[in-house]
Amino acid sequence: MQDINVLKSIKVLYVEDEPITRKQVCKFLSKRVGKVFEAENGKDGIKKFIEFKPDIIITDLVMPYMNGIEMMKKLREDGFDCPFIITSALSDSGTILETVDLKIDKYLIKPINVDILLDSLTQIAAKIIERKTDSIVLKDNLMLTEDMKNELEVEIRNIYSKYLKKVIGKGAKLIKVFINGREIEIFAKENFTTLEESLLSTGYHYKSIEVVRKTIYDNTIHEVENQISELINRKVSVKEIEISPKEKFERILIKII
Repeated sequence: MQDINVLKSIKVLYVEDEPITRKQVCKFLSKRVGKVFEAENGKDGIKKFIEFKPDIIITDLVMPYMNGIEMMKKLREDGFDCPFIITSALSDSGTILETVDLKIDKYLIKPINVDILLDSLTQIAAKIIERKTDSIVLKDNLMLTEDMKNELEVEIRNIYSKYLKKVIGKGAKLIKVFINGREIEIFAKENFTTLEESLLSTGYHYKSIEVVRKTIYDNTIHEVENQISELINRKVSVKEIEISPKEKFERILIKII
């Protein structure tokens, strides 16, 4: 893994009409993110957004000339899908629902809890980096490098090998693991039991073996999910299980969430 700070890779626009709050928050953010731009209202925010193309916008709601909701609506109407974090002293359900319709990423009630703000920024920044680079950010600040990907593929192969021996009673002659973007593919070949091999030798029972195997995996594959999630510190979910007794292989597709 390459130790990086994902926040240092992003640009943030902070929109706030109260000068003291704006200066304090900008000073705080400037030490933690790549670049910070500031605007004093929604109208100024749109201007700065067009000029600097920030990755994330943090904005107050109640501001003169153009408020935060009006600014968000204008940017959405113009086709921009930049993530928004709302900071406001307002906590009424109507205002919150209106911002939800604009697809905001976080709504923070003032005074701002900086830990929650940083956590929100980090989560959004990780998604931005993954989308731009087709890579994976692990443990918030760790980018998966090629060397680390190879190491993880070996560890996941070992996890799946132990799982097979536990639930089937036999390992596989061949197990390969491929991490592609936010998906993990596990390919195993020739891992059938003596009984299954005997049934296969008759030229029949392919579907029966497939159904039995699929049932076993459906009820136990959560063990693999949990171990991989713990390994990479990201939630994962099995997307597809393919069993092919005739060709003597199985394929598990896992999505990194």
